Amino acid sequence: MLQASYRRKPKMEAARRVVERVLRATYPFVSYLPQYYLLQKTSKEGFAPATCLAALLARTLSIAAWANGAEPRDASAPAGGALGILMQLLLLDAVVQAKRKKAGRLAQKKRYGATTRQLGREVRSVIRAACRDRDRELATERFRKLWKAFWAWDELGPYVEVVVVFALYLIAASCLLRFRWWRTLLVTAAAAADAAAPVPQIVRIIRRRDAAGVSAFTILLRLAGGVVGARVGARPRFCVLQAGLDACLCVQLAWYSPPLTRVRGVISAALEPLAALARRGAQRLRAYRRRSYTRVPTGEGPPAAPSTRLEEGSTSPRRESPAKEAVAASGE
Repeated sequence: MLQASYRRKPKMEAARRVVERVLRATYPFVSYLPQYYLLQKTSKEGFAPATCLAALLARTLSIAAWANGAEPRDASAPAGGALGILMQLLLLDAVVQAKRKKAGRLAQKKRYGATTRQLGREVRSVIRAACRDRDRELATERFRKLWKAFWAWDELGPYVEVVVVFALYLIAASCLLRFRWWRTLLVTAAAAADAAAPVPQIVRIIRRRDAAGVSAFTILLRLAGGVVGARVGARPRFCVLQAGLDACLCVQLAWYSPPLTRVRGVISAALEPLAALARRGAQRLRAYRRRSYTRVPTGEGPPAAPSTRLEEGSTSPRRESPAKEAVAASGE
């Protein structure tokens, strides 16, 4: 019995390692499949494309960290990073297709031009204004224009080109800079970018006050991954942050779901008379405060009018001289 139990332990450990590697390689791809299916089916604009940017950055940094010697050293890390990048590009393609469909330009032929040079010039102009010229307003204005123009692209080609060039530069730098601090920086940056991926979606839902176009299954899968990572992951703090942000997304999805939307509509309709009464009371209170501000302070009389008297044989009053008016005012 003891020998059989000892033999089973290595087998179970090997099976656990295989399952862990498979999950590590497929999780970045599988977790966003429901979101991709929803975008292909509905073409709604509720999904925040900046989430794809954060996930692309996280996957690229993870591959660069693996190339620099970070753990784990098996093939699951680069495979997961590559599948994650593919999934995010598919999501961007779905977003681009929805944008082209809304603009009525689906029949136009896609153009794949060299956009990284122009993007590099714009990024350098932002850095130049911030570092060399030390003009924060100019740097902020240029960055806003750059950010708006980046998401205004209605083709997938520029995004693919930017991702490929950035990944090649980063991986080349990781292969050359064989330092521990560089490896730690890459791993930390990848974990931070992956944990902050839900933030653009949370901001977009708050601004739109609508969660249409966001997949609940994707959020639940990410939440489960964050909980598991906080339990057995290498960066538990970032996994806890990711789980907290995904939990906030779950609350937003539940709050803006159709059943709760109907309930909130019924409650708001029932409370509308009380709200109207409160608004009327607030208006009356503001009007009363305005009248109280215009009153004369206590203890002071109204300003004395200039003394006038009718001259004999005249129908119009005659003003007294300023000196006499001053004497009369002082006597009073």
